Amino acid sequence: MQFLIGVDVGTSGCKAMAIHRDGVVIASSEQLYPTRYPRPGWAEQDPESWYWAACQAIRRCLAAGQLNPSEAIGLSVDGPAHNVALMGEGGETLYPTIHWSDLRSVEQAARLEQRWGERIARITYQRVNPSWTLTQLVWLKEQEPEVWSQLRRILVTKDYVRYRFTGQYQTDAYDAIGTQLYDVNSARWSDELCELLDFPPAWLPLVSPARAIAGGLWSDAARDTGLPSGLPVAIGSGDSVVEAFGVGAVEPGHGIVKLGTAVNVNLVTAHACPSSTSLTYRHVIDGRWFSITATNSGTSTLRWFRDTFVRPELLQTRTQSGDGYELIDQLAADVPAGCAGLLFHPYLMGERTPYWDPHLRGDFVGIGAHHQANHFARAILEGVAFSVRDCLQAVEALGQPITEMRLLGGGARSPLWRQIICDVLGQPLVRPVVEGAAYGAALLAGVAVGVFSDWQAAIANGAQVNEVLQPNAEAHELYNGYFEVYQEVTRDLVHHNHRLAALAQRTR
Repeated sequence: MQFLIGVDVGTSGCKAMAIHRDGVVIASSEQLYPTRYPRPGWAEQDPESWYWAACQAIRRCLAAGQLNPSEAIGLSVDGPAHNVALMGEGGETLYPTIHWSDLRSVEQAARLEQRWGERIARITYQRVNPSWTLTQLVWLKEQEPEVWSQLRRILVTKDYVRYRFTGQYQTDAYDAIGTQLYDVNSARWSDELCELLDFPPAWLPLVSPARAIAGGLWSDAARDTGLPSGLPVAIGSGDSVVEAFGVGAVEPGHGIVKLGTAVNVNLVTAHACPSSTSLTYRHVIDGRWFSITATNSGTSTLRWFRDTFVRPELLQTRTQSGDGYELIDQLAADVPAGCAGLLFHPYLMGERTPYWDPHLRGDFVGIGAHHQANHFARAILEGVAFSVRDCLQAVEALGQPITEMRLLGGGARSPLWRQIICDVLGQPLVRPVVEGAAYGAALLAGVAVGVFSDWQAAIANGAQVNEVLQPNAEAHELYNGYFEVYQEVTRDLVHHNHRLAALAQRTR
């Protein structure tokens, strides 16, 4: 039984999925890996953990599906943008990966924006931000000169894992754009930005199509994964666009709401739509573009609420899964829309779309003596939904009419939360039968090795619909009023959040 494998190196773990030649899922497996927080505002990962998590996830997937490794016919890897392995001449890693959520380069980003922001945005289609590789590299150059002097290569997450699989130093246009060193109009590395950074373009990877074959699996990687040596490995692409491909979001007007650790609201467009409030990438489909808006806090907000406020004894007695998320749903379900006047802003790690302000902070507003734990639980769900609506407004402003919105991600497993999202947005949401970036990566591998005649054939299964959610008109009207207050409070608190951030710096 021949099969394809997709590997999704995610924010906190790696998922491997095996599918039949016809796109039907056979088996999947996941291996977690850590993120370190050595200082307030810092977040780091070890590229070696990406590789070994990928190897373990593949081995477990093969075992779960009782698959014969010799029948594997293609492999593809995806992963998040901006997280880069910092490598020396021989391919060794020199320093921990600075995660996209890391805020250490806020000062560098402010200086770049002030002096070259307009020029950088014109070349890269993106505004300067601490999440991007450019500002992180400026920080490294200034703060770690010894490491900088040895730096000769950088590879984004999926490219580093694929490099360990094949030995090939390559990337695709999506992740090249994500470094903010790529000239999008000229489709090549920017001499001007590389000169600004003093990082020669020759040190950057070859940019190839996502569906191209990077090379065959090395013998060492074959031993580590359990797959056959020489297995074709595709270039692959970023997790967001690969997942969109897998669920059939390929036509202009197709949108996605992804309730993951962070939350994305993305849109396929017929042409590039660069904007100061969104990210602009090439789609894996020729002639398509992909606009991304994102809020930093999604299901991570639930984890924070659980770990901070939910008593362990309640977790043991009131949930079956033991992870606490069922309890939050149970608490929130007892409260009507609007939480009796309680609002939550989920800016626990600053915020991206549409504010792009690393100093914004979360808050509960409108607390009264009548509010209890269940009100706070629902306010968390509604606060993230309002942040999703902020992102949707930024997407709508691009001018591409939205024809269909797909709802994805672990957070969408909650019936309550997905209905809240639907009611806050006020439009239907489609849930696909199969989702996940690993699935899209497996399909992309199939295109690369010729299993599928074209991309339309590849996505035939992923585009199937499981459920269509309809908004409640009465709830949507109520949420409109709350959303106005939500936005007004965000604007009103900007100055105070910045003052608090400055004071916090003095007390560290």
